[in-house]
Amino acid sequence: MKRFLLTIIALTSLSANANQSYSYLSGGYQFTRVSENGMGEYFEDQYNNEESKYLHGAYFRGSWNFYDHLFAEYRIGATTRTSSSLTQNYLALGYYIPLTSDSSLYASAGYADYNAKRSIDSGCGLFDFNDECQTIRFSGYDKGYSAEFGARFQLFPWLQIEPSYRYADFSDEGQHEFRLTNLLTLSENSSFEVNGVYRHWNNLNETNFQLGYRYSF
Repeated sequence: MKRFLLTIIALTSLSANANQSYSYLSGGYQFTRVSENGMGEYFEDQYNNEESKYLHGAYFRGSWNFYDHLFAEYRIGATTRTSSSLTQNYLALGYYIPLTSDSSLYASAGYADYNAKRSIDSGCGLFDFNDECQTIRFSGYDKGYSAEFGARFQLFPWLQIEPSYRYADFSDEGQHEFRLTNLLTLSENSSFEVNGVYRHWNNLNETNFQLGYRYSF
């Protein structure tokens, strides 16, 4: 019985340490909701939406703890609908501070950008003349420095949460991002991700929901 209990404790410890790893790959499905009048921030008021827009796509996140407590991270989320698409990237270097075996704090800083595209058909209706039909395309792009602060807490052997805040120095006062990453442990190196992301930027109120898989190494 004693050996059995020691084995359970050891496995629990390994699982927690794997989830605290800053070397991992993750990705999956992303659903995006942009509230009314929010698209104008991405398209610099070339296009704005009078009602909420819903987009579907994917996300990817990779991190590498390459030396001591230093890590490099890359993150991308891309979603689209019939006529519009949004992509945002974050590339950074970071440093984490272990607090206990089940918790840590981290900070990262680097580069962020976004790319927004939209195309619409004008004068292409059934009762329009063929020579009036045209496709109108416009896009928005910006880049700037970005910094993030966050923490990790292993609440249970099967659940880790990671709240974080990131600022991106885009035009018009910058963009604020609040993220809550939730990891549901599947095995020593594998976790199921259920994440929520909220972005605020002047008139933009954007919510992202993510469902995916993480492998820690």
